[in-house]
Amino acid sequence: MGGENNLVVVGAGISGLTVAFHLSRAAAGPGPGPAMKPLVVEASDKVGGAIQTLRRDGWTFEQGPNTVLSSRPAVGRLIEEAGLGPVTLTARPASKRRYLWKGDRLQPLPGGPPAFLSTSLFSIGAKLRLLKEPWIGRPPEGTEESIAQFVRRRLGPEFLDYAVGPFVSGVYAGDPERLSVRWAVSRIWGLEHEHGSLIRGALARRKGPQPGGGMISMRDGLEMLPRRLAEAIEEAGGAVRTGVRCRGIEALGGGSGFRVALEDGTGGAVETIEAARVVLAVPADAAAALLGNLTAGASAAIADIPYAPVVVASYGFPRASVRHPLDGFGFLAPRKESLRVLGCLFPSSLFPDRAPEDCVALASFAGGRTDPEILELDDEALHRTFLGDLDRSLGLSGGPIFRELRRWPRAIPQYEVGHGRYVALAARIEVDHPGLYLSGNWTGGVSVPDCIQTATELAERIVGEPGTADG
Repeated sequence: MGGENNLVVVGAGISGLTVAFHLSRAAAGPGPGPAMKPLVVEASDKVGGAIQTLRRDGWTFEQGPNTVLSSRPAVGRLIEEAGLGPVTLTARPASKRRYLWKGDRLQPLPGGPPAFLSTSLFSIGAKLRLLKEPWIGRPPEGTEESIAQFVRRRLGPEFLDYAVGPFVSGVYAGDPERLSVRWAVSRIWGLEHEHGSLIRGALARRKGPQPGGGMISMRDGLEMLPRRLAEAIEEAGGAVRTGVRCRGIEALGGGSGFRVALEDGTGGAVETIEAARVVLAVPADAAAALLGNLTAGASAAIADIPYAPVVVASYGFPRASVRHPLDGFGFLAPRKESLRVLGCLFPSSLFPDRAPEDCVALASFAGGRTDPEILELDDEALHRTFLGDLDRSLGLSGGPIFRELRRWPRAIPQYEVGHGRYVALAARIEVDHPGLYLSGNWTGGVSVPDCIQTATELAERIVGEPGTADG
C-alpha cells in the first residue's frame, strides 16, 4: 500500500507532537497558510514518549517528568493554543522550598542571600570563596570543560558537592565530571562567556525583562498535554498512528522528497509513504539507524550519545505514617552523602488530588550515570533500597499502601564533553538532505520546556521555507 503526504513526523513524544500541532494549526487557520496535514507515526502503543501519567485508585503519579517549568515562551503558547489553560495547575507556593540531605538529615536549601549567609550547608570558607568569583578569569578560548571543572574553578568544591552536583543528578541524572557545561547548561556557560563572571552575568540579566511562570502540571497529570496535542492534530485534518514503526527513510530522485517505510507493531505488512518533508523526533540510537542508508553510514556516530538509566518509584502512605512535614518540592541527595536514591519529590504537596484524602504521595528516583547498576536489582530489592532511604530521610512508620516501579533503561541523553560533534553532525545531515529535520531531546535540550521551545522554532522554520504551502 502506498500514499503521499507533505509531512511525516516519526515519533509522538513531546517534540514530534509539538511540531505537528503547530503545523496542523497553520494548515487549519485563517488565510492561505501552508497546506499541511501531518502524519505522525509512533512505534509504541501510546503518545507522549517519556511523559507518562499513572492514575489508579485515587492516586496520580508521573512516571517521567513530574513538572514543567513554564518560563519558556513556547510552553505557555502551546498550552493556550491546545486549549489546556483551564486544566493547567501551578504548583503551590511550598514548591519554592527545597531540601538537601547532608549530615544524615534534611536541611532546607537557602532561598535568598540572607538564608545563604546563615545556612549550615556551606562552610564559611565556601561562602567567602564566592567573593572571588567576579575576578576569576575565563579558560583559554576553545576549552571545553565539564560541569565539575567549571564549578570548581569558579565557585569551589563545596558548591559542586552540595549545590550543582545534586541538581545535575536530579535534573539530568548525569555525572558532573562528564557533562559539558557548554552543552548541558548552556545558559550558565553563557553568563561567563558573555559577562566574564556568573555573578556579574546574573546581575546584568536581572536588569532586563524577567521570565514569568512557575512549575506547572495538568489536572489529570502531564499526560493530558500529549494526548490533547494528538487530538488537535487529528481535528485539523492530520493523523496520529500509534503501534506503527518506521523501518527506514530513502531520498526520492531529484531532491523531491522522501520515501518512508512503515510497518505495524506486529511486523506485518510494510506501507510506503512519500513525503516532501520528514521530521525525525526519536531517540538518538533510533535516528542513527533510520538514517543509515540515507547518509551512507554517517549517522552511525549519533548512536554513541550516552543515555542515563533511571528507575522511578511511586509510593503512597497514610499522612500519619510520614513524620516529615513534606512542606516543599522535595529533596536531593548528594553523591557524597549516605543515601543511594538521587532524591524524592512530594507530588501531593505540590498539586491537588494527587493522593486520596489523608494520604501523601512520594515520587523517588535513582540510578543515573553515577549508579547505573541499581537497575539490575529485582523489584523487591529496589523497593527495599528506596523505602530504606525514604525511612531514613522522611521517617516512615509502616509500609506503603501504594507502590509502583517504572524502569527507564535509556531515560535521558547525556550532553557530555564533546557533545558538540553530534550537534554539528545533525546540522550537516539536515543541510545535505533538504526537507529532513532532526528533533528531540538529544538535539536542543533535555527538558520538556527545551523540547517544546526547539520544536516550536522548527515548526516556524518549516512554515517559512519556500514551497511549504504547496507541499
